[in-house]
Amino acid sequence: MSVVKESWSSFDSNIAKIYLDGFGHPSDRSKHLMASVLIEIFGGKEFHLADFGCGNGHLYRFFRERGLNLRYTGYDFSTSLLEAARERYADDDKAAFLERDIQDPTADLGNADIVLYSHVLEMLEAPGASLTAARKMAPRIMIRFFQPPADGFDLVEIRMLDVGNGEAEVPYLRRSFSIDHYNLLLSKTGCTSVDVHQVAGDVDQVHILNF
Repeated sequence: MSVVKESWSSFDSNIAKIYLDGFGHPSDRSKHLMASVLIEIFGGKEFHLADFGCGNGHLYRFFRERGLNLRYTGYDFSTSLLEAARERYADDDKAAFLERDIQDPTADLGNADIVLYSHVLEMLEAPGASLTAARKMAPRIMIRFFQPPADGFDLVEIRMLDVGNGEAEVPYLRRSFSIDHYNLLLSKTGCTSVDVHQVAGDVDQVHILNF
């Protein structure tokens, strides 16, 4: 097991159930922005969303509550968060949760109408490989950034993650993309245009990659 996988699997069962849904400082306004953008794209028709780095599946419930007509497949490598997701949605046949490596560009992850990274791309060891896997899967990619690409240089930090219940903090990666690096990744995946959405006053951005 990699250090990163071990860290993200360190939540106990109770914290895993509420991570980013009451624990972990989620950004509420950009969640609503994502839902609005998805409604703009798909309207009321059913679509299949693949959530790369789905955690405990909190976004599935949120999107359903906003009226989105979606089938949802969540992919993650955190065993504790996936266990919480499967327990929460055990009786929902429109949601599935799979333990997969979303950074393997050769993986067969199936097909979807859109792939979502929600505060995930900045956490990955190999974001370019993951975007390649996402592009194979869907004609659109949505990225929700908590640290949007900016002028300057890339920065990759090792930070410490609070897993709750008084447990020792564990290491995780956090990346800040330079615009140059981000544009290179987009070029390598064949992206032809990017639609950028942002709520006034927020740092978060939502990007739609078109191919």
